[in-house]
Amino acid sequence: MLRKHKKLTKKELKKDPLLIMTAQVLDFLRAEWLKIVSTILAVVLVITAATFVVKGRKRSQINAYDAALTAVQNNAPEAPDLLKAVTEKYGSSTYAADALLRLGNMYFRQKEYDTSEKYFKQYIDKYAGDPFSDFNAYRGLGVVLEEKGDYSKAAATYEDFNSKHKNSPFTSMMHIAAAKAYWLAGDKESAKRYFSIVAEQPKDSDEKQEAVYYLEMLASNTLN
Repeated sequence: MLRKHKKLTKKELKKDPLLIMTAQVLDFLRAEWLKIVSTILAVVLVITAATFVVKGRKRSQINAYDAALTAVQNNAPEAPDLLKAVTEKYGSSTYAADALLRLGNMYFRQKEYDTSEKYFKQYIDKYAGDPFSDFNAYRGLGVVLEEKGDYSKAAATYEDFNSKHKNSPFTSMMHIAAAKAYWLAGDKESAKRYFSIVAEQPKDSDEKQEAVYYLEMLASNTLN
């Protein structure tokens, strides 16, 4: 038979710890609810404001990049300045990285090789990591160095790309570029080594056929 619980008197209820704590909490909420609601609203406002700032900055980046890209496509004289503005104002964005590559290519076409070299190096120093963009930068820098007659340094630049992107689809192309640069530098042994790397690949490709062709030229001494 279940034992009947003693019915608590009002005096005893007042002494119950849980009831006392509950009453205290309710008293606190009644006294402080305005402060609590104000704090919550302030946090919500800060988060909302931060979201608008981030979205606004993102929109500004896109607008600035779009304006620069339009100028480049139209060969507008202000294109270089607009690209530089993107790199300076939005330095941590992918738009800035792309702007540096475009500046490097632009100044290369204008045969301003020192300036072109500067922008390709800036990209490599600050943004290198993406294999496709890196190919543009390293290949561009290598070609600039070749135009300046620094063939050994150009070859080392192509090798540097391959050392950082071993599984890149551009590996064979950069081996060929390195081999040709070594050839122009007068280092035929290094040229032969890099042509051979591509020629010995099991899978046929345009680069493999080109490497075999140059190795045959080397063997017959028809290339000076």
